Amino acid sequence: MSSLSDDTIRRVFVELQNKYVQSQQQVNATKAQIAGKQRERKLAELTRRELDGLDDDTKTYKPIGKMFIQNPLSEMKQQYVDLVTATDEEIKKLEKTHKYWERSASDAEGNLKDILQGPRN
Repeated sequence: MSSLSDDTIRRVFVELQNKYVQSQQQVNATKAQIAGKQRERKLAELTRRELDGLDDDTKTYKPIGKMFIQNPLSEMKQQYVDLVTATDEEIKKLEKTHKYWERSASDAEGNLKDILQGPRN
């Protein structure tokens, strides 16, 4: 006679399966977010490098919607440095979240394997 009924085992199995699927979806979503932030960081870094090569008296313009506003070069450089720093912090946070969801998915997968392979004594 088993200590857990088949209905209980089935319910736990379905819950773990749902948790695994949700965790995998979150892993994929955070991967995409990290890739987007890395692209954003790379673009900001390349723009900053191009601005570093300009003379100090060069006029620079900041795009705002459909228009451009003249901005001092030093301000533009600082803006892109700040953007790189902010995206680095966001990438670190997303990587922590990514690791959490990967761990959650692997735990759920391990529990599913235990249910499938475990004895029903």
